[in-house]
Amino acid sequence: MAGLAALGALAVFQSPVQALPRPATPAPRSDEWWFPPWSIQTKVWPTTRGQGVTVAVVDSGVRPLPEIARALLPGGDTTGHGTDGHTDFSDDGHGTGMAILIAGQGGGTTHLVGIAPEARILPVAVTDGPISTIEFEMSLSRGIRFAADHGAQVINISQGDNSLEACPSQVRDAVAYAVEHDVVIVAAAGNDGDHDNPIMFPASCPGVLSVGATDDHSRPWKSTESNEYVSVAAPGVDLPVASKSEEYSYPHASGTSGAAALVSGAAALVRAANPAMPAREVVRRLIGTTLDVDAPGRDDQTGYGIVRINRAMHPDAYPVPPGSPNPPYERFDQWKHPRTTPAESVERTSAAAVQADRSEKGLSTSLTVPVLILVIIVMFTLGILVGRVTRPARPGNRHPDFLGDRGGPGPARGHPGATPPRQGFTMPPAPDAPPHEPPRRESTMPPDGPPQEPGTASER
Repeated sequence: MAGLAALGALAVFQSPVQALPRPATPAPRSDEWWFPPWSIQTKVWPTTRGQGVTVAVVDSGVRPLPEIARALLPGGDTTGHGTDGHTDFSDDGHGTGMAILIAGQGGGTTHLVGIAPEARILPVAVTDGPISTIEFEMSLSRGIRFAADHGAQVINISQGDNSLEACPSQVRDAVAYAVEHDVVIVAAAGNDGDHDNPIMFPASCPGVLSVGATDDHSRPWKSTESNEYVSVAAPGVDLPVASKSEEYSYPHASGTSGAAALVSGAAALVRAANPAMPAREVVRRLIGTTLDVDAPGRDDQTGYGIVRINRAMHPDAYPVPPGSPNPPYERFDQWKHPRTTPAESVERTSAAAVQADRSEKGLSTSLTVPVLILVIIVMFTLGILVGRVTRPARPGNRHPDFLGDRGGPGPARGHPGATPPRQGFTMPPAPDAPPHEPPRRESTMPPDGPPQEPGTASER
């Protein structure tokens, strides 16, 4: 910050009218294959590189490596360690990798560049190792509220877990708090699509933009989860991702974590290009300008399709009707302001009258049977909770999972055998040295260019 102030003062003293030259645009690596099809350098960056927008990375913390250090703000920590978010507690550097995908500025040993290199990163550490689902709910909820209270305009959550509730109440309330603070909340859909495909929070929560993963041929990743709350998709296969070490990176990471991070970067670019645009409209535009892939129309793996950043940024050139689909906010409105139809009202009134009549007739079973059922439900629920808290991690979640593993080097918190939060990337073994000359990747993902003739690949 002092350096920025000094630069500003220097510009004033040298010439009252001369503006500082814009920093040189960092060049992405050739294996950051999503840059060309998204026209990042040719169409997005000439408009904005994310300046003025703060993205909270609610994760394992972010280590200030050279690739991201200049973008980092003082952050927070809900794990109990009292850090400023600049300590990455995960073994694979999950939070650090997500931050660099969003706002990396090149340099260091990886030279990785984010899609919004002038955005600011607010790191919030919410996991420090294996913890129980209940502890994760509490820590995540506090982290979301912290981000909303400290100026985040976008919150990236490349983590998730499943619980008895589709969206645990305290997480739902924290998301609502952020929504009411005009924050775009983005979360990874999850990486168990080829296994049991569970409902994952916070991706399942009302008000959250849930992201699936696709490859460089616009095909759904084999493990991306298939659920009705998935709204969009983004590149998430074979991504070069930084670790928290300065000595190596992961050249072929796959999962919904990276896809969510890229959509968070996209949201930052849309907000930077349209400072007055509400979060609700940002999400509507990200959904309404997608490239439809996989099955025609919306599907449960890729939602409405792959985000197209340039189109989402320019409402005049690519208008989206006000009433177009916006499932995250439609579900939020339905939860926040539930509507009761006249038929439902009559049905409930009639049921209440029947129950009152039975009570007057002294039917003791109307009282004793529900009580017995309630006792059974409570005992059953407690048994499930205890089982969930103490169950061992499944194979595949114990290994760093780039879009959702909560593993870390610190001592395990909570109950023995608690599951690590799933982050969403499948990390291959780290190489001995960084790939200084990565092989060039050629993507067949259609470019984000001007409208094509109906029926062409880029307008499916």
